[in-house]
Amino acid sequence: MTCRLRRFAWFLALALCAVTGVHAQTLRVGLAEDPDVLDPTLARTFVGRIVFAAMCDKLFDIDDKLEIVPQLATSYAWSADNKALTIKLRAGVKFHDGETMDAAAVKYSIERHKTMPGSNRRGELAPVASVDVVDPLTVRLNLSAPFAPLLAQLADRAGMIVAPKVAQAEGDK
Repeated sequence: MTCRLRRFAWFLALALCAVTGVHAQTLRVGLAEDPDVLDPTLARTFVGRIVFAAMCDKLFDIDDKLEIVPQLATSYAWSADNKALTIKLRAGVKFHDGETMDAAAVKYSIERHKTMPGSNRRGELAPVASVDVVDPLTVRLNLSAPFAPLLAQLADRAGMIVAPKVAQAEGDK
């Protein structure tokens, strides 16, 4: 099912609930298989991608017009030479463990995606040479060369930010 059809089906379900007066119920989604792992750095299957879409926010998302829009980010700006991407982050976001999602967590996650053994995000983020914490809600990704697909990569698993304390404690689990 295409992204637009899925969103239409979701919208239709909400509209039916509004019209019929049905309130919060359980929605069950059946998948033909289980995700391979529940770690966006190591994940590689399409089914995992579907599960992550329901569980994890990303720096960016793709809207119904197929445009890249901020999700955990609020805005972004490219440097004049297109070799640095500065991202402003949403304030007040917490991970499931209560830890704050901030620029340090983004830096940790991007670096984890790039360096963790077995990472399937390494190639997607290969042009990212370094990550700077500008302030608690601003991060800058420094690139070795201009890389037009970067925002699209950050709208998928490479843009999923993990809670640093939990990720450090659990490792590849």
